[in-house]
Amino acid sequence: MATDTPSKLRSLVKWALPGIVFTLSYGFAACSESAPGGTGDCVPGNGGAATGTATGGGGATTGTSSSSGAVVEQPPSGNNTTSQDQENTFDHFNDPGSSGSKDPFEILEQRAEEGPPEVRTRLHSCTKVSYASLGQLLASRGVNLAATSSSGPKTAGELYKNGGDALGVAKFDAREGETYFHTTASATKLFDIFVQAAPEIIANIQNQDACKYNGVGKPMFDATTGKCVYESVSCIMGRPATADDMTICNLLVEQAAPGDQADLTNKRKIAVAVFLSAAHTCE
Repeated sequence: MATDTPSKLRSLVKWALPGIVFTLSYGFAACSESAPGGTGDCVPGNGGAATGTATGGGGATTGTSSSSGAVVEQPPSGNNTTSQDQENTFDHFNDPGSSGSKDPFEILEQRAEEGPPEVRTRLHSCTKVSYASLGQLLASRGVNLAATSSSGPKTAGELYKNGGDALGVAKFDAREGETYFHTTASATKLFDIFVQAAPEIIANIQNQDACKYNGVGKPMFDATTGKCVYESVSCIMGRPATADDMTICNLLVEQAAPGDQADLTNKRKIAVAVFLSAAHTCE
């Protein structure tokens, strides 16, 4: 009789165990609102899922802790990043799937502040000229980027080669790409380069292949009338000059004092620098 008791208990456990497991599983599922017809009226934090807060190196982020203890991060708010470490320059949003897109109504409000489409297009249609493209532009218009100055102001080539940081060049060691838009420093450096480049462009533009038409180049200013030459003005801007462009160019040159060759030379330099700046800063 005593020998039959353990076997009967084992049989009872085998018979009842599936029902016990199913009951417990259904209860946990109901608390997490995942079971069909679940009411989800369990108190948060008691079984199922519980909310909590996980604190990382870049600040606090709200997450959901599962029954296994794993933390499921929610999309971060604000500008939370993975690290504020000065030695680690690579920061990004905690949520890899976050696009960072703005609310449509926020975009609509921003566009209303910027003005009509023709104004907004001017604000967003182009970025600054890249560092490499700027060098190619200068060289193709007659600037010697290798020229140096032993005394006095630096040459356009020296300003260009030594002005990489101000012009926002890429810093690959720090994993930083080249800047897309002008800063005060980059715009100022660009204008300085154009002013220093103007004399070389005036002297060499008619010999540059980029500015020749059917193999024939034109000077920056007409030798007889002293007026700006249409083909050369178009070449330094990278687009056909308009009647207004030619009028402005000639007015700038005409401001020179009569009979003062030095002043005329300066006014011509200013005219070329003005058109280079206006054409290549998207302003």
